[in-house]
Formats: sequence, structure tokens, C-alpha cells
Amino acid sequence: MKKRALEWVAFVALLALFVAQAALASLEKSASFDEQYHLTAGYSYLRTGDFRLATTHPPLAGMIAALPLLARQELTLPLDNPLWEAGNRYDFSDVFLWQANADPQGILVQARWGLTALGALLLTAIFLWARRMIGAQAGWLALVLAVFDPNLIANARIVTTDLPLTTFFVLAMWRLWCWLDHPRWYDLLLAGVFGGLTMAAKYNGLLFWPIALLAVLLYPRRADMETGGESVWRRLLGWAGMGVVGLATLWAVYRMDFGVAQVLPFAVPVPAPFYWDHLWATFTGLSAEGAIKPDFLLGQVATGGWWYYFPVALAVKTPLPLLIFLLAGLGALWRRHTWRRQGVLWLPPLAFVLLGLTGFLTIGYRHMLPAIPFAILLASNAVDWLGAVRQRWIPATAGGLLVLWLVVGTVNIFPHQEAYFNALAGDWPNWSNILVDSNLDWGQDLPALRKVMAEQGIDSVNLGYFGKGVPEAYGVGYRPLPGYLRFMEGREVNAYNPYTPEPGWYAISATSLRLGTLQPDTTDLYAYFRSRAPDARAGYSIYLYRVDAVAGEQIKRPVVVDAPIYRESAAQLGAAPGVRIQPKWLPAGESTIYPQGEGFAAQALDTYHPVGANFDGVFSLLGYTQELATATPGQPLPVTLYWQAGAKPMRQPAPTRGAPISAFVHVVDGDPANRVAQADGWEVALRGLEPGDVIAQRMTIEFGEEVARKPYELLAGLYSPQDGARLAVIGDDGGQSDHVELGVIEVR
Repeated sequence: MKKRALEWVAFVALLALFVAQAALASLEKSASFDEQYHLTAGYSYLRTGDFRLATTHPPLAGMIAALPLLARQELTLPLDNPLWEAGNRYDFSDVFLWQANADPQGILVQARWGLTALGALLLTAIFLWARRMIGAQAGWLALVLAVFDPNLIANARIVTTDLPLTTFFVLAMWRLWCWLDHPRWYDLLLAGVFGGLTMAAKYNGLLFWPIALLAVLLYPRRADMETGGESVWRRLLGWAGMGVVGLATLWAVYRMDFGVAQVLPFAVPVPAPFYWDHLWATFTGLSAEGAIKPDFLLGQVATGGWWYYFPVALAVKTPLPLLIFLLAGLGALWRRHTWRRQGVLWLPPLAFVLLGLTGFLTIGYRHMLPAIPFAILLASNAVDWLGAVRQRWIPATAGGLLVLWLVVGTVNIFPHQEAYFNALAGDWPNWSNILVDSNLDWGQDLPALRKVMAEQGIDSVNLGYFGKGVPEAYGVGYRPLPGYLRFMEGREVNAYNPYTPEPGWYAISATSLRLGTLQPDTTDLYAYFRSRAPDARAGYSIYLYRVDAVAGEQIKRPVVVDAPIYRESAAQLGAAPGVRIQPKWLPAGESTIYPQGEGFAAQALDTYHPVGANFDGVFSLLGYTQELATATPGQPLPVTLYWQAGAKPMRQPAPTRGAPISAFVHVVDGDPANRVAQADGWEVALRGLEPGDVIAQRMTIEFGEEVARKPYELLAGLYSPQDGARLAVIGDDGGQSDHVELGVIEVR
């Protein structure tokens, strides 16, 4: 009894250690790429019973994550937003997590609890299954291998479909084996329920059924039954009954919905039609030409995938101690001739590896995650060598050293388990030369970036981010560079110069760095940085570089209109050895840039009114021109403002949600609050501007028919569109105002 009690204490302690690793790391990780999609789909389903957002994936993973959030009454689900009506999974999740609710990181951390609990359930199943199938020692070895597997830990704190698929797949195969080993109706029932949950976790959960069929046919037939044997038809009938239970479970997840669905090329009435419709749509969508984004492997960028992608990923991201134990376990399996009895263990990983060899959807080791628990179970067969070798201390010592190696490697990578690579991959600077995307970089290191910036005294970085997190939600000051998926357009992105980046700090995600492109036909955006060693790193997924000006270098300042700068070649922009280009960007509109003021001669403008107002050192308003002496009700009044860039950068509180700066001209009647007409806007990108550059900004003031005929004051200023804060106008006497008075305009 004492021994059994100690075993339970050890089991609970190891399980708690796994949970602690996942939970503590979660606190230091920003939103990973797909988390907001799954969470929003699951939460909205639990709140409304409407599964419209569960399109590219079934809703179960998001439902599990959303369960802890149901107790939070303050959460807002903006069902009045048009994006909900449109069923826009992607943009609505942005609204829900980052705009409609405060503390998005707190919401994510709480949502991850459900996945961590599911990870603990998975480890429990691994432990109990190994004990019953192979032996007590095998159970402990399997548990330790699972507790310190960095890939299981990482996925047990990310709201995605991979861990739920893995957990329910293992549970279903476990109960199927129990039924094959000793037929009891409740094991068959549980296998069917877990098989249905496997389908509800991820579309490729359908793989469970053909794998289960092969396992049923392969498993040795029992000869000790009263009938003298076991009929294969009895097994097939059991498999079919399990399938009925699985379908009923899936149907229950979709609230017993029934209707017509597109199954293969046919429209047929089925249970859970939404599931089958979107299963078919997802498959055909992924198969469509151009549907797969560029991916990376061993220095290559392609959209077609590689048959050897997952073999490479398994080789460099699976802990080497586990691989060694696996080889020993397979050797023991063959030596004991139990390969048929353990077909339930090697059939699933074999199926996933074979599927991976097709080269389809080569975007991450996580797609092999369902194979890992089975590899651990197979590896636990290695305890058989303890009895097979006369000097038992030799395999025991070797096994102990392997376990120690695993523990040290996993502890050292904390809290960055998703970026784990084994010794075959070399040191961390080489990891991104092998694999990126969710293997290394899934947008998870914004908190680490904030920490590094504080340590280095960096106020703002130029950020080439790969992910869906909102950097300002994590306190990161930045200017956006082109990146997938949040920063793909906008004037500041269009103004990025990939050939000779302007001086400053650059923080670039490993995936952006290696792909170097937004589109297959785009200039390699980050080739400049790939030839350099990073000056610092945030976690293992964001690399930081410091770019300094070179004394005495020649600078050319071309003006690029409309097309993004990176669509122009370096030669077109004037780049040459010893020459740094500093391009300026503006759209095709009515504004003009005079680099360093060249070509701007204010004294030649007859209608020029000098102002000379200093807007907090960011810009100076040199003056303005007014094309009409008076204004007429119902008619536009063109006004051109002349700004000169200063040395101080513009504060950017939330650049992901709009332009960082805008100018205004207000027509007021006495009090600035009595506004009768206005103009507002800004066209020129701030990126690339230097102190001394002059911008001629043409604006049009619209006067309504009802405006009274009288003189009015003209006021001008600059502000941030994100928070409405105006830049202060600094007077010669040190006084401040939030606007400058231009003069008087009379309406006639």
C-alpha cells in the first residue's frame, strides 16, 4: 500500500511539473498565429449556438479553450458587427480579441488553461496505457518522456487544433486496444466517442477510422474464447458500431443539426452538414492552385512543398533522447515479435509520416504532433533491454543518462519550447536556416521583444513581424515593416526601403527574414539583414539588428509615387556602391515632397503666408497658400500647407489601426470649438523623411450652403488618428498650444 501511495504521489508530481512548464511559459508568450481564430469561433459557438465561424477547422478546440471564459461576464461578443453577419472568421476575431475587449493577453492566458488540462489528460492516458500494455517500468519511462517533451509542452499552451486532435486520437486508440485485448462494450463505446471528438477537433481526424480498421484487422485473434476463436466479422461489426457512435458524437458537437451538404461531388442530406460542407471546402481550397503560401526548408523558398520536409522536421525537432529510446523500443518490439499486438502504436505515426511524404501543407512539425505520443509509447518498450542484458546496470545507466539529457535540454529552452531544436540543428542562429513558421516563429515573442528593448534602451524598432498579435498591446514601440499577416499594406509599409535601410533598430521575425517576401514576385525584402549576424534576439523567433549611418557616404533621395518602394529595383532608385538611397514615398495625389527643401522657394509664391510654427520638434509649419481670397458657401476652398520635417520622431501609439499622423485645418467662429468647416488628412509616409524635407500638402475645405456670410479664423495642427492626441505647438516664449492660427477667411 505504501508503494502504491508513493507511485501516486510521483505520478501527480510529474503531471504537475508538465502543467507548470506549460502554464508558466504561457504567461510570457504573446498570441500565436491561429489562436484568436480558434478561440473566437469556440467562444461565439458556446455563447450563441451558432457555428458560422468554425469553417476552416471544426469548433471543438476553440470550445475547450473558451470554457473558462464563460465565467467572465464582462467579455463583449460584438454580434452587431457586420463581420459577424458575414461570417468573417478572420476579421471578426480581430475585433473580438483586440478591439472589443480589454486585456487580450489575459483572455488568451485564461483560454490556454483548457489546452493545458487536455495535455495533462493526454499524459495520463500515455502513462496508464504503457503500464497495462508493456509494464510498470514502461509506464514511468513513457510518462517522463512525455513530461519533458518540448513539443507537447508547447502545444499544451497554444489554442490550436493540434493538441486536441492528438489527445482524442490517443484516447480513441487506447480504448480500441482495450477492446481488442479484452472485449468490453464500454471500451468500444469510449473508442467511438473519442473517435468522434477526434473528427470534431480537426478535419484530418478522419484518419482515425482507416487506421482503426487496419489495427482491428492486424491485431492477433484471440484463441481462448469459448467459440474456439474470434471471428473477423465480429471485429468488423465492432468497428462499424464504433463508427456509428463516432458519427453521433460529431453530430452532438454540432447540436444535432441536419441538412444537405456537399460530400465529394454530391449534395446529400447528412447529420452535421456544416462540418461536411466545410471539410470539402477546406480540402478543395487547399488543393487549389496558388492556395498555399510560400514556405521554407533548408534555405529554399517554394510553394509546392517537399516530400522530405517532415522527415527533416522530425529529425531536428524531436529530442534526440526520444529518438534513441524509440530505436531501442522498436528493436525490443521486433525481438519479442509483438509487432502485431502493438500495431495500434505504430500504425498512427506511420500513417501521419506517409501523409507528410506527399509534401502537402508543409508548414510545421505540429502537423506530426499526433505521432509523438505513439512514438513515446513505442519508445517505452526500451525497458525490455533491462532484462535482456546480463549486466543490467549498463542499459539502466544509459537510460538514466538519456533521461537526464532530455530533462536538461527541455529545462534550458524554457519558456521557448515551441522553438526547440535538437543538437543536430546546431546553435540557435542556424535554426532559421532549416525551418521557420510554427517550427520556430509563430508570432509568440512580443513580450520578449519588449524586454530586450528595455534592456537595450530602445524606444522604437522597425518591426517585420510574422503573426497576428498586436504589438502595442504588449507595450512594443515600433514602425511597421512589410510582414505576413498583419502588415501587408499601408503607406508606411509601402515606404520601406529594402536596399539600404535607414539608420535605426530593426526587429525581424525569423519567418519574414527567411521568406523575404510577401508575394512570390516581390523583391527579396530582407536580404540586407540575412547577410548579417543579429545584434540581439527576442526569444528565438525575432532577430534584432542595429543599422548605423556611414560617415561620408553619398545619399540619393528619390521620390517614389504610388507603387511600393520595394516594387522598384535598386538600380531604378539610384543605388550604387558607396551610395545610400533614402527614398521618400507618397501616393498619386496632390501632395509633393521636396527632399531637403530642394526646389521649394517660398518667396516665389505670391500667395504664400509664412507661419513658422514648431510642432513639438516633429514638424514645422513653414506657411500656407490660399488660392482664393474669399470663400463662397457650397464651394470648396483649396489650401496648401508647407511642412518641414524636424529631428524628433512622431509618437505612434497604435500604428496597426490606421495612419500615425494627420493634419487638420479648421474654420472656426471665435471659439475653436465652434467649427463651421474643416479639412483633414495626410498622404506622405513618415518613413524615409529626414530633417529638412519639405512637404506641400494640398487640402480642400468644404463650406456648406448654410454657413453665415462673415469672417472666420483658420486654425491648423497635427494629431494622431489613433488616440486623437494633438502635437503641441511650441512658442518662442516656451508656451504651448494644440493648434496654430493661420489667419482670417471671409465667407461671402
